[in-house]
Amino acid sequence: MSYFGNKQEGEKILRGAYTYSRNKNVYCEEQFELYREKKTLSYCFYTEMLSRVSTGELLSIKIKYRFNNDYIPLYVNIDRTLGNQNVVENYTFDPKVTQIKYTFTNEESEEVRHISTNPKFYITTPSTASSMICLRSKKIDTSGKNYYSFCTSKNMWEFNEQPSFKSIIIQKMSATTENLKLDDKNLQAQRYKLTEGHNDDEDGEVSSDSLRIWVSQHMTVPYLIEASDGTKVQIKYLNNLERD
Repeated sequence: MSYFGNKQEGEKILRGAYTYSRNKNVYCEEQFELYREKKTLSYCFYTEMLSRVSTGELLSIKIKYRFNNDYIPLYVNIDRTLGNQNVVENYTFDPKVTQIKYTFTNEESEEVRHISTNPKFYITTPSTASSMICLRSKKIDTSGKNYYSFCTSKNMWEFNEQPSFKSIIIQKMSATTENLKLDDKNLQAQRYKLTEGHNDDEDGEVSSDSLRIWVSQHMTVPYLIEASDGTKVQIKYLNNLERD
């Protein structure tokens, strides 16, 4: 696809695709590529998601997710199109002042906010491919809960509020990799559980809803995500293009 990167973005090291289904009905597809730029010690996911909404219109979401060698996001672009509507969200991180510049642009206006952050944070996007990059940023506690801070936006077609930080709890559910059978493929994956919670208050509420996630060895790109409501995100193919 023309949206995806090119040689100027560095070496293409991964490409893949997902299907999104709920109760066995497919409602969305995602394609992605991952590039590595050795000179700047950075990586970039390019993702395109397509879904048919209830009105019959096609929803297109294009995502660019650039992060550094410490797996901290440097620049995230989310471009949504539905019929005549178009919205673009941008996150640009300035590590010198540990601040994110957030812009929300639609046909009518542009909103700009500056968000202070800790040096180690992550940004949520609709894409599955880049969703578990946080696991590479620090050694995970295999016996307990691991907390990660995600900057999350609730803005869709109109600007409602500034993005805020949400604490995500990730637990490793197996000491070693497991055999995961998907269709006719046998894959080796690490299993995790993800829930929302609070890391600054031990008595804080933790969401009863959780996700079961099987993660690959390739840049923590997930093979499979299952939710309690019957939603499933499953890898369609994953090609490792990295040269030795």
